[in-house]
Amino acid sequence: MPQPARRSPSPTAAERARTLLEFGSSAVLDIRGADLTARPGLPPQVRCTLRPDGSVAVLVGRESALHRIAALTRTPLTAELDCVDVAPVAVPHRIRGRLQAQGLLTRAPGETPPAGEGVLLRLDIDHLALDDLWGAECCLDPAELAAADADPVAAEETRLLQHLATAHTDQLLLLGARALDRPDGPPFPAGRLRDVRPIALDRRGLRLRLLGADPAAVLDARFDFHHPVDHPDDLPDAMHRLFARATAPATRVTDR
Repeated sequence: MPQPARRSPSPTAAERARTLLEFGSSAVLDIRGADLTARPGLPPQVRCTLRPDGSVAVLVGRESALHRIAALTRTPLTAELDCVDVAPVAVPHRIRGRLQAQGLLTRAPGETPPAGEGVLLRLDIDHLALDDLWGAECCLDPAELAAADADPVAAEETRLLQHLATAHTDQLLLLGARALDRPDGPPFPAGRLRDVRPIALDRRGLRLRLLGADPAAVLDARFDFHHPVDHPDDLPDAMHRLFARATAPATRVTDR
């Protein structure tokens, strides 16, 4: 994977895991011993959210094999939830993260899913592992996951990254060039900076993927906001400040 140009204050592993769980690109639930993937069609996709007690509410289709197996079994089933996060813009190495949660799956009697949207199951987690752009974390504490908050801009990230990729290419190139021009900037193979693509946005800043003339020249650069934002409405001002730093004289550009 491309490495960041420099280390920034990172969200906690629990914050990252909760964000990926609730806003990741796809989630697949597998019941140990049930050969779900051998059935016709794609593996069963599910939707997830975290309950206050730390268990995961898993929404499955009424016709899903997952629902039929859970309904016919009186005892909890050992299951694994595999969540994958994919960048919403076209970049090399597009998978941004993966969260794997193992635990016991049961029905969730008395809980009503959104009208007509399927059946709710309950996954009580006993093991969590995370691998994303910030690094790999094994054996996360499910209690810390329950206490953490998802990133407040995650719901808007896809739309904003796609907007940046199409409407702000010049500013992104300036940011990428500034990352390479810094005295402590990253080593980058010789050659022209061909393109800069936005790959991740969170409350603390923006991550770009720098692409060189050589297809093997791929590197990440991280740009922190002046202050972390608490709501998507705060992003326009944060991005304006970030772009203003990119166009300021080099002697005045700072990281903070």
